[in-house]
Amino acid sequence: MLKHNNNSFDFLRFFFASNILLAHLWELSQSKSLLFLKDFSNSSIAVKGFFVVSGFLVAKSYKTTPSLKQYFIKRAKRILPAYIFVVLFTTIVLAFFSTIGTTEYFSNIDTYKYLAWNIVFLNFMSPCLPGIFQNNLMCAVNGALWTIKVEEGFYIILPLLFYLFRKTKKTVQTLVWLYVLSVIYWYVLDAIFQKPLLAKQLPGYLSYFLVGILINLNFELFIKNKTKLILISLVVLNFFSFQIDFFYPAAFGILVIGLAFSMPFLNNFGKYGDFTYGIYIFHFPIIQLFRQYNLFEKYNPIGMAFLVLTITFLLALFSWFIIEKRFLNRYKNSNNVETN
Repeated sequence: MLKHNNNSFDFLRFFFASNILLAHLWELSQSKSLLFLKDFSNSSIAVKGFFVVSGFLVAKSYKTTPSLKQYFIKRAKRILPAYIFVVLFTTIVLAFFSTIGTTEYFSNIDTYKYLAWNIVFLNFMSPCLPGIFQNNLMCAVNGALWTIKVEEGFYIILPLLFYLFRKTKKTVQTLVWLYVLSVIYWYVLDAIFQKPLLAKQLPGYLSYFLVGILINLNFELFIKNKTKLILISLVVLNFFSFQIDFFYPAAFGILVIGLAFSMPFLNNFGKYGDFTYGIYIFHFPIIQLFRQYNLFEKYNPIGMAFLVLTITFLLALFSWFIIEKRFLNRYKNSNNVETN
């Protein structure tokens, strides 16, 4: 029987993060020369892929963690160190690129509003810094961070779900009902009320997280029927609208998890490190900074795009080896449990 650990999740997560980077690159740069990236990058689909993978892996982690306290410590150690660093780092470094000067920047209340709201994941409350990216497509310093609060919400919900499973003894039924409610929430907010920003918050994207959990809890049955399920999913994804179709999150989730256990040649993709998180949290402000100084117009846009990719990857390396890995190793050594 195929084991949980024999998978290519590291590759898929890296692929999703890179896809989001490319999608933001063509969108934020506003360069016509980079519009070709639009043909094979989609940040919305990539984010959904992240949530599916998260549902599977976090459910696995929760089942193997001996206590609720250790579960939350593991989740905090995985997300918080690099997240807090990138918020502080960008707040300080961008002061030297502000059009209002460093003295006025650090005496401006909006600087501290940004810092406070972003530290507690409420990025939408204060997405911009004074004198930064004012003439860009948007002034948001790091628009990619909005998903982190959704992910944290999923982490909090997961123990409650497992509590319901134990109490009701109806795991599948519970997950299906919550899936239905999540899809209805998405449809009502997005298609009827035309509120896409609200639609994609925690309730709307919960369906993708739930699919990952359901597959994890029925892993042997899933693997046994993997090929059939993937084929059915491909039919659904090709012939139904992904925006309002009821079955899309399930079909998409099945495809993502199915691929994770169908590409053995990529099972060791992450042996040198997990750079996904660093790519995800650092790329947005770098692109914004290049756009602020019109570097995509003054110089070769393809060359500038490669420079953005290089700087992002270097920061991702820094994030993994200097911040993330150190915290994860410290936790493993002190608690002797797996951290996912």
